Amino acid sequence: MMAKSEDLRKNINQHKPKNEKSKLDDKLIYQAMYDTIDYLNQRFEKADNFKGYTLKFQDNLSYEEMISVIKRSNLRTEYEAFFRNCTIKPDGGVIVLTRSNDPDFFKIVLVSEVKRQGTNDVRQEEGKKKQSQGNAIERLGKNLTGIKAMLNHEKITPFVCFGWGCDFNQKYTDDDFVMAKISMLNEFYPLNKIYVHKKDGSSDQNYFSPTSMFFREEAWTKEEMFEILKEVGETSIRYYLF
Repeated sequence: MMAKSEDLRKNINQHKPKNEKSKLDDKLIYQAMYDTIDYLNQRFEKADNFKGYTLKFQDNLSYEEMISVIKRSNLRTEYEAFFRNCTIKPDGGVIVLTRSNDPDFFKIVLVSEVKRQGTNDVRQEEGKKKQSQGNAIERLGKNLTGIKAMLNHEKITPFVCFGWGCDFNQKYTDDDFVMAKISMLNEFYPLNKIYVHKKDGSSDQNYFSPTSMFFREEAWTKEEMFEILKEVGETSIRYYLF
């Protein structure tokens, strides 16, 4: 069974962004995500390993879902479940792989975010004073922390973020406040590069979990995002099924 892209298109209209530029960003990344589901279904529909599996789109993940995934790994015994009804809502949503004969099979194929940060270029043109740099990266960090915890037992972290705005000008210096925080979020791995598999670990020590963090000043197009999302999504499915 295939995920219906019509269902995902409905989510585009239901998503309620904070401003007009965010509204456009959200629509574009949602469109890129349903293009990715269509691509993945076509890519694997004839593969024997894909039979019985379904790609499902969700616009959020509840804490309860995330904790359940961690519990099934049998690696932990302590949990704080008081906030189980809370959710995270990545800007581009989540693609999940499920299996028809196993209700507990719930694998994260792709999580996507798009973050715009920076208004000082416009304020400068208007003759206004600079504002302090915003909190889009703080929101990104919160969601990424949850996803990494959820996928700690897996050897992949299929998380993609597209950032744009004047705060992400690539002519930054070595003490740039915003870009330094992004570098730390990516565990000091390079930006603007696709990472899916965890790196630099072994059976005797923990792996690092770099993610696909793409940041620049110019806005991202749907086509640009799709090219990256489909590669990450396909890598995830091959990891789980092949």
